[in-house]
Amino acid sequence: MTYDFFADKADKLQILEYIFSETDLRVYDLGSPYGQEICNYKSVDDISSKFDLFNGDKFAVTFQLWTPRHKGQPIFRKIDLDPKRCKGHTFRYSTDGWGLIQLYFGGLKNNELNQSHIGHFNEAGALKNEGINKFNGSVSSWDWTEIQATSRKLKYQIHNKLAIRQIGGFGVLPGADKLEKEGIKFR
Repeated sequence: MTYDFFADKADKLQILEYIFSETDLRVYDLGSPYGQEICNYKSVDDISSKFDLFNGDKFAVTFQLWTPRHKGQPIFRKIDLDPKRCKGHTFRYSTDGWGLIQLYFGGLKNNELNQSHIGHFNEAGALKNEGINKFNGSVSSWDWTEIQATSRKLKYQIHNKLAIRQIGGFGVLPGADKLEKEGIKFR
């Protein structure tokens, strides 16, 4: 399942508030900064104090969502880096796992609002890639019915409760709609 939408900072904060107050989803970094471990965010303030939720490229701020109901476990994989190419840093971490739900927020750059996104593998797609990608673990350890139900609920909240209109299949949330009326283009 994939779903794309346009959201400004206030819209993103509403989505995060929903995740933290109305779901049991845990929010992790997709990848850590150089030399740091993955963070598990507990509140909207944890995220809003660390990240610029207004500015940035496509997928400027990226998270992995997981709940124990999904059965499988997130994998926090250490990635070794060449310090000559990474300003002296020797490692970072990645959050991996077949059944994780990605939440990517796009930002505002060059008078364009980049799209935001939620998505995840389905079981067939994961099985197709299981032989290629060994670090994600076993596809069969995940509850794919529960993952689908969780992502549908999240999409429903964004698309049916928060979005005020659509452009094709993209939801447009209120803050993004206001930005467009002020001359910001969607990308």
